[in-house]
Amino acid sequence: MGKFFNKIRQVFNLFLIMLLIAAATAVFAYFLTTPEQRGTTFWISAGFLVFALVLETLMASGIAMRSNGGKEIPAGFSKVILGGVYFLFVIVMSIGNAFANFSVTKYMLIHVGGLVVFLVPMIMMNMASLRLSGADRKEREEGRLNLSSMANRVNYIFEDMKAAGLPKDSLSQLVNFSEALRYSDPAPASSKLEKNLEEAVKNLETAAQTKDITEISRAFTAAERALKERNEFVINSK
Repeated sequence: MGKFFNKIRQVFNLFLIMLLIAAATAVFAYFLTTPEQRGTTFWISAGFLVFALVLETLMASGIAMRSNGGKEIPAGFSKVILGGVYFLFVIVMSIGNAFANFSVTKYMLIHVGGLVVFLVPMIMMNMASLRLSGADRKEREEGRLNLSSMANRVNYIFEDMKAAGLPKDSLSQLVNFSEALRYSDPAPASSKLEKNLEEAVKNLETAAQTKDITEISRAFTAAERALKERNEFVINSK
């Protein structure tokens, strides 16, 4: 929860900085023009400033709230940088209009052209993000199947150990471990941690065949540690 509020504060701070810049731009544009010049183009500038401010805040919120384990960060930063360039373009045109005094039609066309130049690469990046999201869903589905498979294998160990008369406490630990595997976040961790967990479950299966309580306990402890490290990595990656 603390991490979530930290992200909210980061986005809010960025919003305040941009709001201050937008307000300062509006003030400069206001005092650099005469009352006769503060017509439609002045309010066009104000409207596009608000639009650019909201747009950049939304993109910053996206990278803060949905980093997806770091996989969306490069695309997210690209969007934020592109939004920042557009925000700068709107500021320059707002100040420039105070000196050049563009006609309403010409000034509107300049802003529409700038918006189109901004939107084309943004749409392309969104299309790339959609492909990335599809790959993420596939990875999560594979992770879910893999965790479910390991949970079933631990259940088989439980059945064998129950038949062999393993102490109830140990049986209960196996059941809890199986449930922990089954309901862990299926998002992939690093390949090393995923491999460590797979090997730990294999070692647990091997130890269970010996019916040696000491060996089983040692292998079980290692498997629990491997799952904990894997899950902590997934949580910290979000």
